Amino acid sequence: MDTNFVTLLIGVATGLGISYILRRPTAEKIEPAQPEVAPPAIAPPSPPPSLAYQRLADLERFKSGYLARTAHELRSPINSLISLHQLILEDLCEGPEEEREFIAQGKDTALKVLALFDTIMAVSKLDIGREQPQLEPVPLAPMLAEVKTLTEHQAANRSLHLTIEQPDESKTGESKIVTDPAWLKTLLVSLVQDAIANSAENTLRLWVEPLDDGVGICLERDRTAAQLQNELAEVADGTLKEVERTAAPVQLSTGLVLATAQLALEYLNGQLEILPHSAENHSIVRCRFDTSTDR
Repeated sequence: MDTNFVTLLIGVATGLGISYILRRPTAEKIEPAQPEVAPPAIAPPSPPPSLAYQRLADLERFKSGYLARTAHELRSPINSLISLHQLILEDLCEGPEEEREFIAQGKDTALKVLALFDTIMAVSKLDIGREQPQLEPVPLAPMLAEVKTLTEHQAANRSLHLTIEQPDESKTGESKIVTDPAWLKTLLVSLVQDAIANSAENTLRLWVEPLDDGVGICLERDRTAAQLQNELAEVADGTLKEVERTAAPVQLSTGLVLATAQLALEYLNGQLEILPHSAENHSIVRCRFDTSTDR
């Protein structure tokens, strides 16, 4: 066989073999390294709500309950007013004298309801910032004397003796607090009137108590601290119930009076506290104020 022909065959065979090897897939082929993918991170548990957030949530819940309870309690005197006028319109009075009496009762009821609306609206304006409290140093001696003047007639009608005790200013100096004087008078009168209307005893005591970082205006109640705190909690929860009105036909419940004071004092440099008393079945409602004038 021709040597050149053999050489040609060997060359062709070698070329075909190399071509086959290059085209054939192999398990030994090295794949490029893939980057490591980290496992998905597990999100840490959400932290508990901050104290400020919790306090804000509690305050909003309190306001909602306060609004519901206020509307519920004001329905009673308004219904009473409607009933009085219905008797007059249907000629059910025994005579002109009784008719005039019903008209007078209706007018008195309407004026008291209007006063309650004014108080609640004023608290609402404080809350939304439409009314700014006028904070200034307020001497307590003349303020408490004025509160007594405004409430002693109601106390006398209930055969109740109202006493106001103040610290000896010759030793402690003049007692002053930084707050809005008009609002302070309104709140103290409201708290005292509620205590008079719901007192089962014949004495009522209001006094000033010096504190380490302020001053407390204290009112003794012949109910336990737990009872008063429960009434306040019912307002915050929006609990609707019939309110017993033994003394005055138009008067907010104790819980709503306390709630109004608590809400307003938040803006008046003060704080409402309900404390136990050493006497059995008694408690202390204290309005605590900062004495600092640094605003």
